[in-house]
Amino acid sequence: MFNNETDTLKNYSEETLIQRIKEWLGTSSPPSPFGIGDDCAVFSPSETIPSIVSTDALIYGRHFDDSIKAYDAGRKLTLRNLSDIAAMGGSPTIATLSIITSKTLGHSWLAEFYRGIKSVADHYALKIVGGDLSALEGDHFQAVMTIIGSAKNPILRHSAKPNDYLYVTGHLGGSITGKHFDFTPRLKEGAWLSQQGCTTSMVDITDGLSKELKYLLSKNTAASIDLNRIPIAEHIQNDPSKNREKALQHAFCDGEDYELLFSIDAKTDIAAFEAKWQSTFPKLALTLIGTVNPSKEYDGHILDQSTQKTIEFGSGFEHF
Repeated sequence: MFNNETDTLKNYSEETLIQRIKEWLGTSSPPSPFGIGDDCAVFSPSETIPSIVSTDALIYGRHFDDSIKAYDAGRKLTLRNLSDIAAMGGSPTIATLSIITSKTLGHSWLAEFYRGIKSVADHYALKIVGGDLSALEGDHFQAVMTIIGSAKNPILRHSAKPNDYLYVTGHLGGSITGKHFDFTPRLKEGAWLSQQGCTTSMVDITDGLSKELKYLLSKNTAASIDLNRIPIAEHIQNDPSKNREKALQHAFCDGEDYELLFSIDAKTDIAAFEAKWQSTFPKLALTLIGTVNPSKEYDGHILDQSTQKTIEFGSGFEHF
C-alpha cells in the first residue's frame, strides 16, 4: 500500500490525480457543473421530499489494514454510507469523497480503491460529484464520504414508544470473518418500512446490538429482549468453541452487521405485518426480539425478558 510501488502519488500533481479520479469513476461521476470540476457541484433537491445527509470515514489502521484489498476498502466505504441512508428509509442520490493520504501511497492502489467505489455507486445509481485531496506525512490514508439522499418519511432514532415491538433483519455476529467488507445495505427494506405507517424508530447495526438498542429508546423506557430469539449468524452458532453465551456476546457486541434494528407501533397487527414482510422479502429473515418497556428505574437499559434484569454484554464498538 505504502512504498510498495515505484509509481506512487509523489509522481502526480493534484490536477493530474483529479483527472485520473474522474477517469476511474467513469459514469459514476457526471460532468461539471453536476460533478467533479468546479468549486461546488450543482444539484436540485426535491421541493416536496426531505433531503438526508450522512458522513462516514474509512481510516487505515482503524477500519482496514494491509490484508484488505483496495477494491474491497472502496466498496466498504460506499456501502456503509448507503447503510446510513437505509436506516432513515431513504434513497441515495449523490456523494462527495475527500482523501487525506501520504504521497507514498501507490497509484495503482488508489485506482483500485476508486474502482471499488465505482462498482457500488453504479449498482445503486449513486453519483460521486466532488471532494478533496490532501497530503499528509507518514503512512496515512483516510477517506471521508458525505452522502446525500432523500426520504419521503424519514425514520429517526430515539423515538421508540412504550410497548412497541423490536425487530431485527438478517443474522448477527461474526462480521469480522469478512461480512463487514461484503454486505448488502438494506435500502429496499428501509424504504419499505418507512412506508408502512407503523415504524416508530430505526437504526442500522454498525456498532453492535447492545449499543444500537439504546439509540432507539425514548426517555423512561428499557428494551426487554428475548435472548432465545436473537438471530445469531450460522457460522457463530456452529462454532464448537463458542457456547450460547459467547455466541450472544458476538451478536450483541461485534458490530458491522449492517442489518436494520427497528421498532413497530404496539397497536400493529404483527402477524399481518410479518406476513406482508415475508411476501415482500422472502429471502431475508425478520425476527421479533423483544419489546420496549416503560421504566423509570431501568431507563435506557437492556433487560433479559425472562428475568427483567440488566443484560451485561458490553457496550459494542467505540469510534472515539
